[in-house]
Amino acid sequence: MTPPELVNLVEGDGAPPPGRALELGCGTGTNAIYLARRGWDVVAVDLVDRAVRRARDKADAAGATVRLLCGDATRLDDLDAPGPFDLFFDLSCFCGVPPHRRDAYAAGLTRRAVPGARLLMFGYGPEAFDDPISGVTAGELRARFAGWTLAEVTPGTNEVPTFWFTLRRG
Repeated sequence: MTPPELVNLVEGDGAPPPGRALELGCGTGTNAIYLARRGWDVVAVDLVDRAVRRARDKADAAGATVRLLCGDATRLDDLDAPGPFDLFFDLSCFCGVPPHRRDAYAAGLTRRAVPGARLLMFGYGPEAFDDPISGVTAGELRARFAGWTLAEVTPGTNEVPTFWFTLRRG
């Protein structure tokens, strides 16, 4: 099911007109298909080949046109996802990226973002995991996403600390 935060961004008051969208960590394609059905030109990336194959099958069955790529969201230059993009969507991809690859992730999005582009990101707080590398904070996003403004931080409804982050490209 598509998260209400994405639905609100795409369909709510002040929603941007459909443009080009890049989903990072698309899994089996539910949100990419949602965006495509609402007029967005969608590219979706996931590291897991099996998930991408399943997403292709789901998109075909739904009659949705989505360009699905198997690859690393921190190495967008190696993929056929040149941009520019108006919208980026990340449902807990970034928070699982090892810290030494997070600057590459941010740089890849920044190079592909039109002025005013939006990034809607769901992330787990660092306290959600027992390992020292998972999770994300507002402070980290401000530091890593140069040229972006952290416009909104909304706590998630999960039992562990989660957040919805909305960033805008300057």
